[in-house]
Amino acid sequence: MAPIDYAPWGVNPPHLHSRASEIFTVIKGTFYVGFVTSNPENRLTSKVLQMGDVFVFRIGLVHFQRNIGYRNAVAIAGLSSENPGTTVDRCS
Repeated sequence: MAPIDYAPWGVNPPHLHSRASEIFTVIKGTFYVGFVTSNPENRLTSKVLQMGDVFVFRIGLVHFQRNIGYRNAVAIAGLSSENPGTTVDRCS
């Protein structure tokens, strides 16, 4: 698990974890989060989260988080592996 601090409008850009699922819990603030489904559809699924909300990103799916507020925001990301693998360059 890792706490993550986001500046106003800060973003964790699209990335994936090849060896873990992620559970994202909002501690403070408002986030726009989403993921892209696997081939062949490649459909974006997104949601606005408030304090106390939880969202799960399944293993291997490209996903992102963005603070959509005007104040700092905090979330906790929990991963299902000690070595989740984070890939950003393959998402471009």
